[in-house]
Order: sequence, then structure tokens, then C-alpha cells
Amino acid sequence: MRLIDRYIAVTVIKATLMTLLALTVLAFVLTLVEEIGDVGKGDYSSWNAMVVAACSTPRFIYESFPVAALIGALLGLGGLAASGELIAMRAAGMSSRQILFAVIKAGVLLMLLVVVVGDGIGPVTEQYGNQLKLERQKKQITFSSRNGFWAKDGNTIVNIRQVSVAGELRDVTIYEFSADQKLQAITRAASGQYNFGRWVLGNVRQSRLDEMQVHSRRLQWLAWDSMVDPSVLSGALINPLMLPAWDLWEQIQNLKIRGQNAISYEVTFWGKIAIPLTMIAMLILAVPMVMSGNRTTSAGQRVFAGAMLGTLLYLFSRGFSFLVLVLELPAISVMLFPLAVILLLILWLKHFAARG
Repeated sequence: MRLIDRYIAVTVIKATLMTLLALTVLAFVLTLVEEIGDVGKGDYSSWNAMVVAACSTPRFIYESFPVAALIGALLGLGGLAASGELIAMRAAGMSSRQILFAVIKAGVLLMLLVVVVGDGIGPVTEQYGNQLKLERQKKQITFSSRNGFWAKDGNTIVNIRQVSVAGELRDVTIYEFSADQKLQAITRAASGQYNFGRWVLGNVRQSRLDEMQVHSRRLQWLAWDSMVDPSVLSGALINPLMLPAWDLWEQIQNLKIRGQNAISYEVTFWGKIAIPLTMIAMLILAVPMVMSGNRTTSAGQRVFAGAMLGTLLYLFSRGFSFLVLVLELPAISVMLFPLAVILLLILWLKHFAARG
């Protein structure tokens, strides 16, 4: 990397990380205020609330990276423009395309950080925070993994592979143990619903073990009295956006093999792929925004413009993802939509600059 390219890339990266830090601190404070309202439920303390709020910050960092990249690039490049450095670079023979490539190099480095946060750090902290909150509030041992949700319910261990948005269970396995920790029964159910204060399992296969033999039976329905309530399930399961991309892809394939609708997971998967690509596109968008502006534009104006544009793009993308779910459009369009909008903005800015 040439010295001038490195200088531009470092300037953009520093401004982006500083912007991201400011947004993260704000998100942490807002989340902490929300968590403080739950202090006192069970053994949930103020310290626990701080830990849970901190564990949620990687998800916010991951989701807000494209907006932070746009604001950071506008600040970094805007600072170079305001000091006359961009003009000096252009006078020395550096073209707009070379400046753009230097910004893209910075974007590649930032994209690696996005992947580390989204597929490495985020899932671990999200799981730990959810588990800590449930253990302190519900006094129940829970765990979420790629194999679903696990909970200890007295002398019973429960594994739930999937939970729908409506709270319906899929692929439930219940292991019952005696007081001396010997396995007594295994119950497998295809589905489960929470009705009138209790769970009702459907399409049940149950096996009871004694010292001599195994007794098996099949039931269409079985009432299941359990401490596992819907609020525990919704809190314990990791936000699909924070699952590693390979885990999401595996779940999509499993759902398709079983003949189940996987559109919600496909939308999440392609939305996850879109985040680092959108971040690169945001950095590219910042170049014509700065080059077509003037040196008198203040840093505050650039932050406001970047924040407004980034927020609008984020809201449009979220709204489009819901539209994809409702209309059952191709899930990959969730990734293509924000990129297409940003491309149109870049072309419009280039046309505006050419006319000016």
C-alpha cells in the first residue's frame, strides 16, 4: 500500500472507529437504563444489568457498522478536504479513482472487523448475557447452542431445537432423571404449544426405562407441566442475526430437508451477508458526497448528513426485509436492495457533480 493510500485509509478507519465508539457508548447507556428496570427480579443486581448491557453491545456494533462507516468516512475525508489535503493530492496527480481505491482498502480492513464481531464475539457475548439474566431472574439453568435451547427443570433436562416467532416449539426432547440421577424416561415430541398455563406436546413418542426393559408408547397429545415458560424461551434464544453465518445456513438446510418454511432464516442470512457489503458501499458513497461538496462544510453538517442518510437507508432496508417476508419474495433481495439504493445514490451524486 502506497504511503498516500495508507494515510487516507488510516484517516478513514480512525474516524469510523471513533464514530462507532460514540454510538456504542450511547447504546450501552440506553440499554443499561432499560436493564436497570429489571433489577430486583430474583437475584438480578445492578452489576448483572451492567454485564448484560455490555454483552449486547457487539450486536449494536454489528448492526450500526454501515452507518458508522458512512459518518466516519464523511468526517475523515471531510477533514482532509477542509485542510486542503485532498486538493493537494489531486494537484500531485492523484485521481478520484485512486482516492476511492484507498477508501475501499480501508473498507476491507473494517469488513474483517465486522465479520469478527458478527460471527465471533457477538454470538458468545449475546448467549452469555441472555443466560446470565435468565439464571438470575428465573433461577433456572439455561443454555442456547447450535443444537437449540437447553434447560434444567428440576430432575428434568429439556432440549428444544426450534421456537417459532409465535412461540410454538419444534423437535422437543425431555430427559427425566430419578433422585439418584438415573435416566428414567425419554420423551420426544414434534411440536409444543403453551395453552392455559401449561405446555401441550403433539406427536409424542415416549420411552420409560426400568431395570429389565424399555416401555414405549405413542401419543397424539401429552400435557407437560414445566417451569419453562414462553418468556424464558424468548429471552434464552439468541437473536438469529447474531448466529454465525454458517450456523444460519445449516439451519436453513435442515428446515428445507424437513419440508418446513425457512424464509425467515433466509432473510436473516442474506441480511447478515449484506451488512459488510453495505458498509463497503457506504464508504464508496462518502467519496462523491465529499468530492461534490465544498470545503466550507462543517464537521457537524457532515455528521448530520451521514446520520440522516445512514438511518434512512437502515430503515428502508428493515422495512424491505418485512416486505420480503410478507410477500415471500426471493430472500437474496434483502442483500441486493440496500446495495442497489446506494448505487443509485452514487450515480446521482456523480451526475450532480458533473453538471456542477
